[in-house]
Amino acid sequence: MLEGMNESFAPELKCDDGAIRKVRANSFKKIRKIRKKNRMKRRLEKSLNLKNATPLNKPSIGPTKETIAKLKQDPLICFRKKNILDDEQIWAFQRIRHAVRIITDGTQLRTSSFNDVIVQTSRLGCQPETDYEIRIKDYYNNWIERMTDSYLQAGPVLDIIIDEMSLSAADRKWGKRKGWAKGHLQASLDLYLGFSSVDNRQK
Repeated sequence: MLEGMNESFAPELKCDDGAIRKVRANSFKKIRKIRKKNRMKRRLEKSLNLKNATPLNKPSIGPTKETIAKLKQDPLICFRKKNILDDEQIWAFQRIRHAVRIITDGTQLRTSSFNDVIVQTSRLGCQPETDYEIRIKDYYNNWIERMTDSYLQAGPVLDIIIDEMSLSAADRKWGKRKGWAKGHLQASLDLYLGFSSVDNRQK
């Protein structure tokens, strides 16, 4: 009797299970579609908010404040402000810097038109050096010789004048105590002034 009842109810139960599975499958698909739509909606809203929050700015003209702060000043300006060098020492500083530029700017070999001897010049082209440039170079060469005779090093001075190295950096590079580069620079410039005439300093 019970077996007959079970057999009669079996098809109905099977149908119910299939219907339940079908409903569940449809509900999962709907849930996935809804979630997908919600994700797309959130992404769209986020992209719109980002566009509104960060409008395009006009390109800035010139260097930024950070770049300006990093730019180096001419050491002469710093030395003048801090009273490290006086006017005559600053004049000697400028003359040495000018001499090095004349010597190193555009060096090349040329052939003399008189005897076809190869000579070295610091001028580009065929223009000869002026008397002023020759005099500047002669003063520089004499200064280097006197530096050697006075047991003064030209390297630290040229580091400061040509490479625009700070005084503290020169102290560290040459392994000296703090303040050594300042005194060494002043003594070297005074040596240059020692053999330059007063009339020549006005030029």
